[in-house]
Amino acid sequence: MSGRQTYSLRRRLVGLLIAVVALLWSLSAAVAFRTAHGEADELFDAQMVQVAETLLAIVAAGGPGQVAHEMAEHQHDYQLPVAFQAWQREQAGDGWNLLVRSAEMTDVPATREPGFDEHEQQGELWRFYTVDHDHGRYRVIVGQQHATRYRLAGEIALHLLLPILIGLPLIAIGIWIVVGRALRPVDAVAGALGGLDARHLSPVRIHGPLPAEIAPLVGSLDALVVRLAEALDNERRFTADAAHELRTPLAALRIQAQVASRAVESGARQHALEQVLSGVERMTHLVEQLLTLARLDPDAMLPDGVCVDLAEIARSVCSSLAPQALRRDQGLSLDAPDAMPVLGNHWWLEVLLRNLVDNALRYTPAGGEVRVVVDAAGRCMSVSDSGPGIDPVLRDKMLTRFARGVEADTEGCGLGLSIVARIAAILGARLRFEQGLARPEGGEGLAVVLTFPPAIDSSSR
Repeated sequence: MSGRQTYSLRRRLVGLLIAVVALLWSLSAAVAFRTAHGEADELFDAQMVQVAETLLAIVAAGGPGQVAHEMAEHQHDYQLPVAFQAWQREQAGDGWNLLVRSAEMTDVPATREPGFDEHEQQGELWRFYTVDHDHGRYRVIVGQQHATRYRLAGEIALHLLLPILIGLPLIAIGIWIVVGRALRPVDAVAGALGGLDARHLSPVRIHGPLPAEIAPLVGSLDALVVRLAEALDNERRFTADAAHELRTPLAALRIQAQVASRAVESGARQHALEQVLSGVERMTHLVEQLLTLARLDPDAMLPDGVCVDLAEIARSVCSSLAPQALRRDQGLSLDAPDAMPVLGNHWWLEVLLRNLVDNALRYTPAGGEVRVVVDAAGRCMSVSDSGPGIDPVLRDKMLTRFARGVEADTEGCGLGLSIVARIAAILGARLRFEQGLARPEGGEGLAVVLTFPPAIDSSSR
């Protein structure tokens, strides 16, 4: 974990949320400004119309002096200063005489036609409104600077959005608190995992409900913890059993070595040395089985297998174990087709079959028989013997480590069937026990039958 780059989920969420809020605020400000500008234009246009009509009425009734007086008196009532011109049509012709104007206006008519108009005047953009008297004798032109309108629209939009802008820090604090509360279950899961005792692993315990996004993670962690606890328990039992199984032959070897060193007669010394050699052979077999199990346990999942010939593997294993059967005056026979492809690993299948045949030879007395049958039609393989057999009640127990049959001699170490069961599980084969070969004194031995799944060569896909 020290080399893995980490980051704060809380800070990232808060940063992203604040960024989103700020972006939305910016978009809202732009929309508010456009809306305020449009509303201001309508409001100020209405103001210009009202002022123009009022001035026109004053001009028609009271004269230009009254216009200037009224505008000076009421200019402060308007939201935006209004510039104006008042014209009177000449008695003859289409010309106009200027009656009165504000300081911002020139002596030239700002517009030529009644209604609204926008154009530049003295380098600035203005908006004008022109209205004529009913009889066309008088004309009033009012105008406002467009920049001033723009400024007022911005002020209106700012006044609308200023509370939100001031509230952004408060929003950030609120988001920080809310995200922190929302992430409490993550901290609780981390604390629960950190508090697990490696000696007594148990599922993660969280008080209160869990968010739907975190519950699957906790479920997966619980499943992992359960599997890990089972694996550790198996290893503890395996270590204890292995220590016990190794202690007994080592003690026997020590005793026989002491007997050989103290023996005076050559016959006694020779017998003790033979016992030492026998013990060494058993120790060698036990260590080989333990090493096999040690290699099997880490490989819970094998890579995609390829098709291998089980019949060829059976011929090879039976050929290598035939001398062992001859030394014990045992019969070892093989009934196999020319070929039987199965999906698996060649080495595992060879270990599986060697353990089955070796186990049958060890527990079959002299003069007994061991038979290996490979059935291509049924996709199965069986190893049958005429040994003491196993009580059906105890057969499932025989698949555990260091388990032996009640009537078994002490030559085996109780790991062969455990190795077979482990490899069968890895390869997806189904293992079952059946009645074996008949014994001369009556009864039947044991048969171990393995059924393999259909072979599909992954290399052909």
